[in-house]
Amino acid sequence: MTCTRRHVLASTAVLALSSRILPAHAAGSTPRDWLVRWLAAFNAGDAAVYPAFVRQNIRPLVPYLDEDLGMREGSGGFILLRTEETGPREITAWLRDRNWDRFSKVVLTIGADGIDDLSFAGAPDPHGFAIPRLSERDALAALRRTLRAEATAGRLSGAVLVAKRGKVLLREAYGAQDATGARPVTAATRFCIGSAGKMFTAVGVLQLVQQGRLRLTDTIAMRLPDYPDTSLAREVSVRHLLTHSGGTGDFFGPDYETHAAELLTPSDFILRFGRRDTLFPPGSRWGYSNFGFILLGALIERASGQRWDAYLKRNVFDVAGMTETSPVATAADTARPLTGSAETGLKSLPYYPGLPAGGGYSTVDDLHRFAIALRSGALLDAEPLRWLTTASIPAGSASWSFGLRIATRNGAPYYGHGGSAPGVNADIAFYPAGYTVIALANRGHPHALNIGAYAGNRLPLR
Repeated sequence: MTCTRRHVLASTAVLALSSRILPAHAAGSTPRDWLVRWLAAFNAGDAAVYPAFVRQNIRPLVPYLDEDLGMREGSGGFILLRTEETGPREITAWLRDRNWDRFSKVVLTIGADGIDDLSFAGAPDPHGFAIPRLSERDALAALRRTLRAEATAGRLSGAVLVAKRGKVLLREAYGAQDATGARPVTAATRFCIGSAGKMFTAVGVLQLVQQGRLRLTDTIAMRLPDYPDTSLAREVSVRHLLTHSGGTGDFFGPDYETHAAELLTPSDFILRFGRRDTLFPPGSRWGYSNFGFILLGALIERASGQRWDAYLKRNVFDVAGMTETSPVATAADTARPLTGSAETGLKSLPYYPGLPAGGGYSTVDDLHRFAIALRSGALLDAEPLRWLTTASIPAGSASWSFGLRIATRNGAPYYGHGGSAPGVNADIAFYPAGYTVIALANRGHPHALNIGAYAGNRLPLR
């Protein structure tokens, strides 16, 4: 699941522009001055500078400091490309990671006494941006060198697997499973995969569709007659839920945090969050929805007569040979989510509960088995597999299928899913050329994303 309000997908184009970073004492009070001060603090060589800057100038963001420090560590800092004043007292900056290929943007809203709000978002590669493709051998060697350099610097904790047509080409692990550093990560370590677990829910729903126990046109009200009588229930269909086009929104927020311990089943979520209107007319556009996949879990239960997790175990995990994948953490060899940075001190977080919207646990080996089973037709017939792996609706700078993100890296298409939450990052990409790239980290965004993109940008995918 994507559990943070601060890191979202975006679709703005990027153009190159250089900028001179002024010292903090030289800055004034215009939005650009504040941007320059913020970026200088973020990029400072002393990791203590940024927390001090946030506490003094962006007090509403103090609860998110550990996430920012993790991003600072994972990115290596930012290179400023261009800026634009996008509203009254608001400035948007387009950035590139110092250590990786990733582009992003940050929006600062300026108040009377400092920065009122700051949000990060993804950004597509700028027009004309390209990285030379390498041979398979050279791409893997470059990836391995980069991973080992990041791990040596304390900036990497996770596992990585690269395979081609079922053959594993690279399988490595780095860092520690918890903040003590006592347990090293291995290639067999289980990680929380966040929203990447939505892949399994989508496959389960499409299996029931191909069996005739669900239809893509079925509405929530048709299949869940005890759902509150709302326009959402009457209008949102299975197709809308799979493609994130139902306008069903999210459930994260103060109400969820207060009652999280009580929210154990899809029925629990429906009881608390079901009486809601759609955010936009169903089918009119894309809008990522965690609540929509909770509803898909409820539909699996009603159509199959089994708990959603029991259905997925029998019909997805067991079929694919995924023995280490489940909604819950286990005591042995499961990495703790870690927030903060190695420089300022990593902190272990509690394990996340697994839901139909994500948050479950898996390994790079199990996810590779999932890729093999999916591509071979063991999980889905040809038509529902096509629905899952081809674009259905525009989604910002990418597209969405009936459950997966469809995008390109350095001109090469892929389908897959990511996952992000404090202390969690996953990136799973399947390329038509036969490559599978899986990166799992017990650090937050963008630690795994950067690894996945680095490999996808350099492998000979054409």
